[in-house]
Amino acid sequence: MENAAASTTSLIQNEVVHLREVSPGCFAVRIDNPPVNLIDPQVFAGLLAVKAFAEDSTHGVRVLVFESANPDFFVAHMDLSVDLEAINGAGPDGGPPGPAEIAQQWASLSHWLSTAPVVSIAILRGRARGIGYTLAATVDMRFASKENTRLCLPEVGFGALPDGGGLEWAQIQAGRARAMEFILSSEDFDADTAELYGLVNRSIPDAELDDFVYRLARRIASFNPAAIAMVKSYLTKRQPVPLPEELAETSVAAMSLPTSEAGQAIIGRILAKAGGLPFDYAVELDLPRLCDVD
Repeated sequence: MENAAASTTSLIQNEVVHLREVSPGCFAVRIDNPPVNLIDPQVFAGLLAVKAFAEDSTHGVRVLVFESANPDFFVAHMDLSVDLEAINGAGPDGGPPGPAEIAQQWASLSHWLSTAPVVSIAILRGRARGIGYTLAATVDMRFASKENTRLCLPEVGFGALPDGGGLEWAQIQAGRARAMEFILSSEDFDADTAELYGLVNRSIPDAELDDFVYRLARRIASFNPAAIAMVKSYLTKRQPVPLPEELAETSVAAMSLPTSEAGQAIIGRILAKAGGLPFDYAVELDLPRLCDVD
């Protein structure tokens, strides 16, 4: 596959997010945060570094392609350990920012991806759940591995609410009724179902996925950047994207649920079922099963 053969030299200083130039104007963003690509402070810092690089006009960024180094996980979800420990009275004071802090800053990154003149594309291979799905939903286009993609917003099954734009983008892309099914079921959707519902552009055989996406990305990047930017701008005007203040409102509501008595009971049940934090690899592979009430 092309991305495996390309140079791995990164254009930003970050250990888990790597940026490389594929062709003039076309750049790959590779997330490599073992074991399951959690969004944690280091990954978030890497994404912000990508944003800063792309905003510098001297770099000539026209297309960003987001991909994962792990075929099982695009992005599993937010690193839950800091906030869940804090809710249960065990979190360290003065530690690194956890899900709540990242969620508060996510709105500006999400809005930038949606409105910037740079075109963004996700190669979905493996599981994209919670904020992992949200990252994929926020970019301009999504192409999924037919054999190996699972999309899920599990928050309701965890006693919470999707934030960061997951709820809003699901409704924009799938419509209200299908967004209801997707969000309230807290179940994995495969690539073909996601394509049918409008959550991804196409479901593509895994062996063809990278070549398809990079051929499209290089083609777009070869065109007039003013035309690319104008197309995206007018499409956004015709169908508005979620505003930062709207995402912030959802985030505040989402953060209120886990602290309630019912929310803490659900968290306790899920942690007991999972065997505590961090979730092991087998649990992460089949995460929606934690939501089942036995």
